Amino acid sequence: MSPAGPVGAILDSCLWRELNPKNRSHLLILGVCAGALAVVLADRMMAGAGFTEAVPAAFNAAVMLFLSWAIAREIDPDFVRSAFVAAGAGVLVLLAAGSAPAGPAVGVLVALRIIGRSTGRRPSPIDLVAVPVLAAAFAWLPRGWIGGVVMAAALVWDTFLPKPGRRANYYAAAATLGATFLVTTLRQTLDLGFEVGQLSALAVVAGAGIASAVTRSYSPRSKADRAPEPIDPGRLLSARILTLGACMTAFACFGTGAVALLAAAWAALIGTGLYDRLLRSRAASAGGSSV
Repeated sequence: MSPAGPVGAILDSCLWRELNPKNRSHLLILGVCAGALAVVLADRMMAGAGFTEAVPAAFNAAVMLFLSWAIAREIDPDFVRSAFVAAGAGVLVLLAAGSAPAGPAVGVLVALRIIGRSTGRRPSPIDLVAVPVLAAAFAWLPRGWIGGVVMAAALVWDTFLPKPGRRANYYAAAATLGATFLVTTLRQTLDLGFEVGQLSALAVVAGAGIASAVTRSYSPRSKADRAPEPIDPGRLLSARILTLGACMTAFACFGTGAVALLAAAWAALIGTGLYDRLLRSRAASAGGSSV
């Protein structure tokens, strides 16, 4: 139980990780995202878009870059720099395929928090209520149902991993799928159809697949946010498999349209793979980093 007592245990979310203003990497990624917002905003307005039209597009691009960094932190916790390589890959992915609304990519991040346990906490009662609500919000967006499906899968998967989640995970997973199905049906946002778009988008898919295949596994030294022990290696591997599975499932449903939809996840896979093969050996000799 949480040190704060029963109420603290209920509210101690596994979905939220704080950004510390004293952490240089946190400040840097916020600066990168702010710069991306300014660049995209200026580009859209110079192209003739109005301010009210340009702001949402610029904000969404900045959020996608942040999510690229955040997802990479979940699937490669020992190496801070790999997340920035992922953010750089995010820029290339956005240039290659554009960006759909970021909701489904947020769903992937939430799912990784559930099964990766980077916070050190299993889903609390408030999390199990929040996830179906988030799923309904994501399903409101075109093709956003994929975010709800991934979160539901994570809730079930969590019960088969070390220090498993509560039995209530199953009820929350069912509610998540139900909310996703209901909103998708009412909003007609299923939008299945295999697209074959630009070669650059296909290159992203191929790059993510290759990167995932060659990225080395390891037992993390980084500790979870609110737990004394390191992140479990089985959970880390599960988080990586879930990320790749979400991307490839989206690709099977939407073709190259999946690249813009989950741009952050594709970028995280590519970025962590590039870092692992090109720079990890030097980073490892200097020691791992904290989560």
